[in-house]
Amino acid sequence: MPVLRFAVLGGSSVATPELCRALLDWPGGAHMRPEMHLVLLGRSPSRLEQVQAICARMLAGTSIEVTATTDWPRGLAGADVILNQMRVGGLQARAFDETFPHAFNLPGEETIGPGGFANALRTIPVVLHAMHIIEQVAPEAQVLNLTNPAGIVQHAVTRYTSVRMLSLCDSPITLGEEIARLLTLPRADLEIDYLGMNHLGWALAVRRRQDDLMELALARVGNVEHLGTDVDYVQATRAIPLPYVRYYLHPERMLAQQRGRSPRAHQLQALEEELWQAYTLDLSEAEGRQAGASVARRGALWYQAIVVPVLETLWLNKGRTWVVNVTNGQLVPWLPQETIVEVPARIEKRGIYPLPVPAHLLAPDLRMLLTALATYEELAVPAIVEKNYSLALQALVAHPLIPSLDSARRVLDAVWPTGGI
Repeated sequence: MPVLRFAVLGGSSVATPELCRALLDWPGGAHMRPEMHLVLLGRSPSRLEQVQAICARMLAGTSIEVTATTDWPRGLAGADVILNQMRVGGLQARAFDETFPHAFNLPGEETIGPGGFANALRTIPVVLHAMHIIEQVAPEAQVLNLTNPAGIVQHAVTRYTSVRMLSLCDSPITLGEEIARLLTLPRADLEIDYLGMNHLGWALAVRRRQDDLMELALARVGNVEHLGTDVDYVQATRAIPLPYVRYYLHPERMLAQQRGRSPRAHQLQALEEELWQAYTLDLSEAEGRQAGASVARRGALWYQAIVVPVLETLWLNKGRTWVVNVTNGQLVPWLPQETIVEVPARIEKRGIYPLPVPAHLLAPDLRMLLTALATYEELAVPAIVEKNYSLALQALVAHPLIPSLDSARRVLDAVWPTGGI
């Protein structure tokens, strides 16, 4: 089997050692893991050197070689799979995204609403720059995207480059596990129909073989952890939401919860300091547990939950089904064809094949949210790439979280054209 060349944009992240931990826990065991060259790419030589040293120590004695470089064309050249996890502006920018909307009586979040727009405004140009390099030096590579806001980032990449990008999120996986817990059944026994866009999605049907279990799941839905949405409304719409949906349905509640509290970004900065301290020690068993506890509090479980499983599926051609982000095409007839939708898809080495979507099951009021978000992204992507203020204003007017033209203008003037930093 050929060596897998796996490049990581944003490789200097403090979370990258957790990617290495997930690679060590390769599905099926180490004997099934291919020989691999892991290339970490970033902008800070000193930070890259630190992360490379930590990763090399973790992977010592395995068939995974780790190198690092700030020379992106060199590091990306010939890559088979590329993981994009760049965070443009770092946690300081995230803190801005989570707080500046409060001045306009809107909740703050780095992937949703005004905060998501500010993030996209900073992030899309940097990601497109990297993708244009990939077009030149690794045109056949499959890019796995973790960079938020993931849906609109993939929309921009699909529209302006020839790169094959697949955005991943662990939220639908967590929702599926929650539903299995409600039903006291193994997750592997359940078939769940899921539809949405990134961070705006729902489970629409649950089956075990031929048995329809949706009624039972809805009856117990109040026990879903972090549901965040009124139970009677969930039962009326017959759609079990991701926790992020509460931002769209209860923005006033979310704003009230956020006011006067430290933003999540500040908590993450403290946790990342804990991780650095844990990682820079010799990784004894006790210290490994300390790092693991910090990671659990960070919530950085996506490598184990989705990234490495999809990597394994792609490289070993397992032909498995995962909920991922793909171009809509004809999947959801009432959404634009270019919309990036989040749906179950069969993943093979030769391609990504979305499964049929029961779009008719989504209630009309929830369709309205998806349609508005799709309209926003359709307008926002060219506005950001072409630096078109007027088009950006139209995009924000279309966003389901922004209530008026006046509100949209105030948000835009707060972040245009730099994303607020």
